[in-house]
Amino acid sequence: MTSVHKLPLALLLLLFFSRSSSAQTGLGGIGPTGAQVAGAAVGVAAVTVVVLYVTLHKPSITGCVQSANGTNSLMDNKNNLTYTLVTNAEIKPGEQVKLSGKKKKDKDGHLSFRVKKVKQDYGPCQQ
Repeated sequence: MTSVHKLPLALLLLLFFSRSSSAQTGLGGIGPTGAQVAGAAVGVAAVTVVVLYVTLHKPSITGCVQSANGTNSLMDNKNNLTYTLVTNAEIKPGEQVKLSGKKKKDKDGHLSFRVKKVKQDYGPCQQ
């Protein structure tokens, strides 16, 4: 099960387990019910998963580096989108690389990728 499916499932479980129930004693409810405790646990788990995903997930792209007018770009092998590379790292045109960093899209729709790290250099591009 992918992490995309886990969040809706967790929220559905939270909703199911957090519904109210009537007390079984004449004294009224003392303390939280089992359903409330389970609902709170599912809620905490869902929030934890979202926070960890957002903080630890680092996008990466893989493709062949091309150069035009002194600007390096890369077409991502997964989605065939071309990104302008923004980096201080030494990346040679004609090399197949895997890069980690941050994807950005400007108001005109141009894609750029701020390179944080060259994860792997696969050598010359296959033509």
